[in-house]
Amino acid sequence: MKKFLYATMAAAACTALLGGCFGGGVTAPADGAHGAAVSAQAPAGANVFNPWMKNTLPNTRELSAEGRIMVGSMGGAAQSIQREAAHRAHWREEVYPVVFGDKQAPHEIIVLLDFADPDSEKVWAQVRKAARSLSPEQAKIVVFGNSRENYGTDLMGLAIWISYSRPAQAMPYLDYALQSWNTVKAAQRKTRGKAVPFRTEYDATARASDFPIHYSYFSRLNPPVPAAQQPDVARYCYDAGNVNMYQASQLASYYGVKRLPAVIVDGRILDTPDAGDITAALK
Repeated sequence: MKKFLYATMAAAACTALLGGCFGGGVTAPADGAHGAAVSAQAPAGANVFNPWMKNTLPNTRELSAEGRIMVGSMGGAAQSIQREAAHRAHWREEVYPVVFGDKQAPHEIIVLLDFADPDSEKVWAQVRKAARSLSPEQAKIVVFGNSRENYGTDLMGLAIWISYSRPAQAMPYLDYALQSWNTVKAAQRKTRGKAVPFRTEYDATARASDFPIHYSYFSRLNPPVPAAQQPDVARYCYDAGNVNMYQASQLASYYGVKRLPAVIVDGRILDTPDAGDITAALK
């Protein structure tokens, strides 16, 4: 039954994203960061999807009155991410992966990535630059990923796993994953004349002898993922990425995001943001 529910959630998220509607504790500031001057209180638009600060999360797929009656007559209940994912030990990290800052920091930077869009690497670089001037007690960075090309699910899933298994290492991993995606695409165009859609991890290689992107990063972590654990971690990545993808579609619908990549600061969408735009929106 759980597999069916996850398949349903993943399919719904894919439909929403393709249709165009599209961590563990405190992470230390990167590169000698100093805290930016931000207010102690965040606007009402922040933290509405934060399961560490909210008991109930928004659901943009609420049933109609007739639907609730029908589901109730069959002994069912309205779908919610808490109900569907609560059996998973790290469901909160999956629906709200904090890669920088305190989970209950008042300010919030939400980053919605599309691994298949080259601009995601550029937008993420600006988020990383902004993070250098942020206080982790005052602002957090939360990442969501879509799966326009299926392999993005696995890459996002590893970011989630790292966020709580290897604290403070998720952000450099995302640097690597986004850069590697674009690098492999470019290499394929050069050697094959065209890039192929990354449906599986083995599509996302330039040569047959290459390790897939997320497998190649296992050895870069501190400590590395032991070889015996890598298959289990890889399976987890797929499942966690699907849960996160479902929430990505929820956020996109809730905030009215039309295209990924996107950055939402305290509930406000920033158009083509640079680091200065991001930090200014927190003040």
